[in-house]
Amino acid sequence: MADHYGDAVPPIEHLQIRRGLQTIVDDLFHDLDIADRLRACHLQGISTRYAGFVILDIRYSDRATEADKRMCNRIVERIQERLCEACEHCGRPGEIIAKTGLEALLDDPDAVLGDRFLCTECHQNWSGR
Repeated sequence: MADHYGDAVPPIEHLQIRRGLQTIVDDLFHDLDIADRLRACHLQGISTRYAGFVILDIRYSDRATEADKRMCNRIVERIQERLCEACEHCGRPGEIIAKTGLEALLDDPDAVLGDRFLCTECHQNWSGR
């Protein structure tokens, strides 16, 4: 993304999302680019807080017009909805909230704790771990 959209993409440490959501974030940059609004708003960061809840930190530039803000809001709202409804592993529509507790550390000491929003297929593959 950084190769294609340059400075519009925040540093990797500000993108705290799971791999299944990466294509949707790429769609955000694509949609803003197509609408010629990459300079009107700046993505500061994205973070997955818990299952089905993603925060986008986007700010307007000083030069953003009201039309820019309306267009950016429409694009961001559509992407926000997709991010919150997508499987965190593959990006397809999510269906199940999977809980990951301390018992996961017994099998995998590097497991990331916290809930996941998954599609049925990913839940079946993931729940065995």
